[in-house]
Amino acid sequence: MKTSAACCFGGIILCIGLSLRAAGSSQIQLVGSADPVVALAGDNVILPCYLEPNVSAVDKMVEWTRSDLKPQRVHLYREGRDSDGEQLPSYRGRTSLFKEELKNSNVSLKLTGVTLSDAGDYKCFIPTLKETTIPLIVGVVSQPVISINGTKDWGVVLKCDSGGWYPQPELEWLDSHGNVLSATEPTETSNSTETEMNPEGRYTVRRYVTVRNTDNNRFTCRVVQPQINQTRETQIHVPDDMFPSVWWIVGIIIPAVAAIVAVVVLFYFRRKRRHKLKKEGSFLS
Repeated sequence: MKTSAACCFGGIILCIGLSLRAAGSSQIQLVGSADPVVALAGDNVILPCYLEPNVSAVDKMVEWTRSDLKPQRVHLYREGRDSDGEQLPSYRGRTSLFKEELKNSNVSLKLTGVTLSDAGDYKCFIPTLKETTIPLIVGVVSQPVISINGTKDWGVVLKCDSGGWYPQPELEWLDSHGNVLSATEPTETSNSTETEMNPEGRYTVRRYVTVRNTDNNRFTCRVVQPQINQTRETQIHVPDDMFPSVWWIVGIIIPAVAAIVAVVVLFYFRRKRRHKLKKEGSFLS
């Protein structure tokens, strides 16, 4: 009888202990980033993940995965050390945890030498806890290149190219006062930006603009990618002698007008003479 009572009491204690442990685990949660993490190709990046409240993760299993890839494992920490078993080959040697910070609940992942293919949703997971997802956006940028493409009417045609961008950027021209040269301006020769995508999925943008002679002839090509918060600018100074000269144009127009006038006058006098000869011939007959 005593033995039965003792077993019953022990079972109750065990149930209470398990319940308390489960309750304690349910209060702990993994917290990631509220916003996507943004990195440029070639950078090193940290994907944040923490235990809340502050609990040591030294003795826990920590797994980082990407569900869109097979195998899914990006990094595994188990039994106090890293394990590369079933790790995606493209991530080997590029991932690590902050071992000294595990005791402070920090299970963030460091990823080195970021590439475009690293972009995606990363899941931070610890058994018995709900996983959290951290999106990573990877961008590629380049400096715009400006060239002079001759003259048009009274202005100079400028071309701006910028290739190798990801995601797709926006391109705009600005004058020396920072005003955007819009499609409604008479200085614009193209109403839209030309966009091309290469086989690797990177974008090249191009835009032409015809500019007039100004107080300083400085113009800027700006390429912007708001999603990765990146901007690149290139400025050009167009020399005064590049613009069509007024006197040069006048020198062409005046002789042309004079030639037209001479032809008209010559035609008039010839017609008048022909009419006179015709009249005289009619009189003699």
